[in-house]
Amino acid sequence: MLAFAAFTVVVVRLRRPIRAADEPNETPGAGGPAGRIDVEQLRGFVYVGAGALALLAIAVIAMGLFANRSGRAEGLAVLGFFGYAAYLVAATVVLYVMRRKT
Repeated sequence: MLAFAAFTVVVVRLRRPIRAADEPNETPGAGGPAGRIDVEQLRGFVYVGAGALALLAIAVIAMGLFANRSGRAEGLAVLGFFGYAAYLVAATVVLYVMRRKT
């Protein structure tokens, strides 16, 4: 889980920005044309989600070490992965819808 959280942060950081505007009246960095999401806001969502996933990973490790061997830690880890994926999908949809309204 920690590796996955770190991987998503690295992927977002290494993404190259779009340098040329598609339309002449646009300014680069303003989120692109209508329909595109704001990459900076998406980056913020990824950072928050990766931080939450890292905290959950620490809780899973602690639960695995100190709790009984009932498989709760593994279940929590799977729930965390799916929750993180759902969070990123929801953030992308929200940013896309908000961009379309402006």
